[in-house]
Amino acid sequence: MTGHDRDQDSDVGVDRRNFVQGCGAAAAMAVAGLSVDSVAATAADLDALLEDLPNNWGRWGEDDELGALNLLGSEEAFAGMEAAMQRGPTGIERFTLQMPMTGEAIDALVGEGDAPTTDTGDPMFPGRTPARRDNAADARTAEPYPGGMQFSDDRFVTEFFLHGTTHMDALGHGWYGDEVYNGRDESVTAAPKEFDHAVPGCVDGEAGEVKETHGHSAVDISPLADAGVAGRGVLLDVGRARGDDCDRLPLGAEVTLEDMKETAKAQGIELRERDIILLRTGSIERVADPDAEWDPMNEPGLVFSEDLIRWVHDMGVPMIGADNVAVEKVTQTVGDHTFVLPLHGALLRDLGVSLNEILWLDDLAAQCADDGIYDFLLTSAPLHVERATGGPVNPIVLKATKPKEKRS
Repeated sequence: MTGHDRDQDSDVGVDRRNFVQGCGAAAAMAVAGLSVDSVAATAADLDALLEDLPNNWGRWGEDDELGALNLLGSEEAFAGMEAAMQRGPTGIERFTLQMPMTGEAIDALVGEGDAPTTDTGDPMFPGRTPARRDNAADARTAEPYPGGMQFSDDRFVTEFFLHGTTHMDALGHGWYGDEVYNGRDESVTAAPKEFDHAVPGCVDGEAGEVKETHGHSAVDISPLADAGVAGRGVLLDVGRARGDDCDRLPLGAEVTLEDMKETAKAQGIELRERDIILLRTGSIERVADPDAEWDPMNEPGLVFSEDLIRWVHDMGVPMIGADNVAVEKVTQTVGDHTFVLPLHGALLRDLGVSLNEILWLDDLAAQCADDGIYDFLLTSAPLHVERATGGPVNPIVLKATKPKEKRS
């Protein structure tokens, strides 16, 4: 990275080498200097905040588990393809937006040993340890098959957190009160399942035999994995529009509906109904910068307003993605109360809007800034894991750009 890429924020931040101390939200908040007592809002406060806002329960039937992804059909996929093809057959670029699950590839961005994953965990998400894979077969052990073919194989040998890096949330992942999306009782998030055969694994943090697990009996990630996502995506590069000389928003910055609209206007892009919105704040680049301040509980993000929720509903936004840990700012003050992740309640639980977190948007954003094209075809599908609260995902963007010479 060049000097221009270094974060110029203050030097008051979280020691990235000692941040990940546990897996729970309370542990992560404690390291970030917060406590449960410092978050003044109650469940009743959140219920009061959201009670008069739009709600999509029952809109697509009482058994619906897709939420606003129901709004993505043939016409929306076609709109994405039109965006991708606007510069002709030699003017399409492909981008993948995922970050690594294993905490290794990020070293390529910042240099071996300098990434925050080296000593702590996965690149961005506090409380998660990196997944580690090992070979189950390779040149040391593989026996030739008839004809001479040999194969390598691998397996995960540590815990694998489905929310560990780039992922989509299941609609039942976040809730308030005692009901999740579409009015199901919160107990659907903790359904036990017993298996006929025990396998080696982790039981209550210790090595053991796994014969029973708990998971979602409804509104898990699998319906979203089966449906997939395809539509017109729009990048709103708020980091460039409002950021410092590193094209990043500073720690603690709040992204409002007005910021989104002003960014779209500055970029010359029209926001249309049923667009998939991607927000770039610059948070991922900060994490990948070993010299930058790092405070994942205070990363910039989208913040609650009644106008925002009504706009998302009226525009039929099916999914919002961002380059931070939660799309929204983790702690937000609304009126006299401080809330943790209130938009997860309004978007996931009430509207059924999918959230795509921890996206790598740097390369896509650089080309958008160069050619002035901010809309594209976005396709993705999370890993299909039955009963899971979320799933790793690799969104694919096909974007129009300056035409190139045909390859021979």
